[in-house]
Amino acid sequence: MLTISAGHYGKGTGASGYMNEGEETVLLVQELGKKLQQKGVKVNVIIDKQSKSQQQNLTYLVKQHNATQRELDVSIHFNSASSQQKEGIGTEVLYVNPSMSAFAQKMSTEIAKAGKFKNRGAKQRTNLAFLNGTTKKAILIEVCFVNSEKDVRLYRTNKDRIIEAIAGTLKSYFPNIKPPAPVPVPTPAQPVKPAPPAPSPDQQTITSKALQQKVEAIFNDKEAVREQLKQGVQIGAFQPLWLENFDLGKLTLYDYIALTTLQNKKNNSNM
Repeated sequence: MLTISAGHYGKGTGASGYMNEGEETVLLVQELGKKLQQKGVKVNVIIDKQSKSQQQNLTYLVKQHNATQRELDVSIHFNSASSQQKEGIGTEVLYVNPSMSAFAQKMSTEIAKAGKFKNRGAKQRTNLAFLNGTTKKAILIEVCFVNSEKDVRLYRTNKDRIIEAIAGTLKSYFPNIKPPAPVPVPTPAQPVKPAPPAPSPDQQTITSKALQQKVEAIFNDKEAVREQLKQGVQIGAFQPLWLENFDLGKLTLYDYIALTTLQNKKNNSNM
């Protein structure tokens, strides 16, 4: 969808002051490329690692841009004033094609807002090799001034926001981009609760049929049984798991007898 390049060819090239333009443009373009891909924007990233002069660099960048399939060309630069100063100077975005004026102004506004720079706005320039040589619509971003102490400080402080602002504004140039599909997040496995111990054979026998009928009658009063089990949990006679088993219909008559015994024992020990 777009091709973006660092406007110089490494450390020691371009303007310098409180920051080196050649070095920082390369770093910024690499991060912008990653951010654009995250936003679903198809992007070509161009870094010049072979030029030995400014003229070679300009020729290389224009040729590489024109060799790519894209709808928009973007060049990243940092500006320079005639001398170093403490005050902020700001950000601006350059264009040659009049149809890019509004977009250049939008880009300048968003960068200024993110970096807390002065907004110098969109400026038409007809004498720049990149803007004149690329065959698609293009903008040249001057992020801030390398010899403004305040600009560089603001850039360092707000770099992540500036990258987000540039990437987001570039994405807005392509209104039909579909957002990338979300990465599914695996659902953590739920811990398996241990099954209650099975009652032993001697717990499963009541020798008196009449006694068994009475116990079963008590056990069939579900509300009373639940309240009793709830009290047993509250006093610490047994674990809440047994109350959960009752609610799930898993508690047996013999479980209930055993739990009642534990509850009575707990009550007696508290007296």
